[in-house]
Amino acid sequence: MCSLYLYEKQTKEQHGSSSHQQRGYDVEGYLGFSPKLYRVDDVLETRRGVCSGYARLCKEMCREIGIQCMEVSGFSRGAECSDNDSFHRTKSNHMWNAVELDGQWYLLDACWGAGTVDLQKRMFIQSYDDFFFLTDPEDFINTHWPDDPSWQLLALTVTFEDFEQRIFKTSEFFKLHLFTISPNTFHLTAEGGEVEVTLGCLSQTEFSYKIFKLLNSNRSLVDKTFGILTMYESSMHLRFFPPSVGLFELMIFAKPSDAQVPYKWVCSYHINCLQPKHPLGLPDNPFHFWGLHPKSKELGLTSCSNPMKDIIVAENGALNFTFETSRALLAMFQLIHPELSEPLGKKCLVSQMEESQLGCHLLLPFWGYYRLSLFVKDQEKDHFQNVSNLFINCKSPINHNELFPPNLSIHCGPGTNTKQKGLTNPSHTCPIISTTSGKCNITFHTLWDLDIFTVLENSRLNTILQPLDGYCFITHLDHKISMTVHLPEKGHYKLGIFTKREEGDDYSHACDYVIRCFSHDHLLPFPKVYKAWGRGCILLQPRYGLLQAERWEKFRVKIPGAYKVLVIGPVKSELQLTKNKIWEGKVFTGTPGSVIKIAVKFTLDSTAMDIVMSFKSQNNTENESSG
Repeated sequence: MCSLYLYEKQTKEQHGSSSHQQRGYDVEGYLGFSPKLYRVDDVLETRRGVCSGYARLCKEMCREIGIQCMEVSGFSRGAECSDNDSFHRTKSNHMWNAVELDGQWYLLDACWGAGTVDLQKRMFIQSYDDFFFLTDPEDFINTHWPDDPSWQLLALTVTFEDFEQRIFKTSEFFKLHLFTISPNTFHLTAEGGEVEVTLGCLSQTEFSYKIFKLLNSNRSLVDKTFGILTMYESSMHLRFFPPSVGLFELMIFAKPSDAQVPYKWVCSYHINCLQPKHPLGLPDNPFHFWGLHPKSKELGLTSCSNPMKDIIVAENGALNFTFETSRALLAMFQLIHPELSEPLGKKCLVSQMEESQLGCHLLLPFWGYYRLSLFVKDQEKDHFQNVSNLFINCKSPINHNELFPPNLSIHCGPGTNTKQKGLTNPSHTCPIISTTSGKCNITFHTLWDLDIFTVLENSRLNTILQPLDGYCFITHLDHKISMTVHLPEKGHYKLGIFTKREEGDDYSHACDYVIRCFSHDHLLPFPKVYKAWGRGCILLQPRYGLLQAERWEKFRVKIPGAYKVLVIGPVKSELQLTKNKIWEGKVFTGTPGSVIKIAVKFTLDSTAMDIVMSFKSQNNTENESSG
């Protein structure tokens, strides 16, 4: 074959024209529609010629300026060669030149260096490529095999059988400084219905690929869901699962990571599949690659806690990922599965953003393959960039009733956002808290005076009569905030934490926690608190807002600055201040439904008392469910 085939789409993008070229390669002559133009006079007159015309004109031009030049006949090969199109013919199919400069011989192919041919359109496309002028013999032998082995210009002669098995590499392969890792042959067999190809690169490079089914002279594009392309910092790895028996062509494309240029065709393989695997139903991936992006470090992502395998297996339907970062980043995660709807997908993922890492917790509700994509951006940037795509195989899905709560924020657990809202040194660094007792206590240190507001949610609870907000109790101490949660039922809860700094400001969201309760106890809500229950106030006893009726209950509270503390209910009781500065005393709860309030007088001369907390009495049968 005298010229490279140019991939049709690449041809359109680069040249934008389908008109027949009047100068250059003699396509009509090569195809037999007219006499071939190869004599020097004919080439000069028509400005067209086949490969031998290029070679003879080059030799004549060198003779005119005193350079020794030889015509070299032999075989050239492109990606179109297959097992059914052997090179073993009666005569050569191509011609090129060798020139002597300063006593040393060099190889060149003026025909291939002048442009490319689209045989389907019967057109020549001018595209100067200096790679084919004075080419390194080690590279030249990949596509050109001379009849006279001495014109290989190699210390060790390459046999025709070896030449026929060499991977087809375009000039872009060498310009991008790529190299093959495995396999090292052009013709591959899909053992067990699968083929793996690995290329190396000396600089950051992005890769893509196309796969075609070959049948006689026809080529049909194969869907990319049958391939898994994983890119690393200095290599790429492609796994291809042929969807049927037959012959396939794999074309690999590449471009520098830092260049805004189209992908260029770099090499090709032929793949023979004798027995395909069953269709995988792989998730759609519009980002061309799996694993970490080659420029992930520049984008701030340095590593992932999970080994970067082609397929990450979730044996029990749950996975955790931690991505180390070189700076604080904003992040978004996307989970894709053929059966996963967007509302359900939001219940499968908990994300966390910290100053030096990003976290992601997954619960997978379906069998099969998922794509987890990570998008990041710096605080000052306008748009997110895709930096990682992980291929996940779930072998044992999670029950749909055991997924995370819906409507979780991208800010789950402590991280950069909680610090910006004034909360530091969290007691729970993971956004997911598990409790077997139905109780948990979350504390933060504060950078300044803060008001805290919490929202507890569980969309699946049906038997709770009290609002869920009553099951979280907030205690303000000096530079510390404690949120105690008592959960009324087994299940997954969402705890949203909101803060505000100044009076009159709106509350802003700090983070969400997911609380997984495995307790079968039905804990009671806390007492209702009022504005006067402020910083430094501590409730010691009783800790529940629902009290047993018709009994004496011991009360113990700490209220800084209080002058007098009364408990007002069926019977008014005055609490006494102990030497430990705790107000305590016995209080009668009264009949079921009675409301009991704690009132505080803060100064000696004050006539008014502030209500700081209230309780409610209920009968003993109701209290038996308190656990």
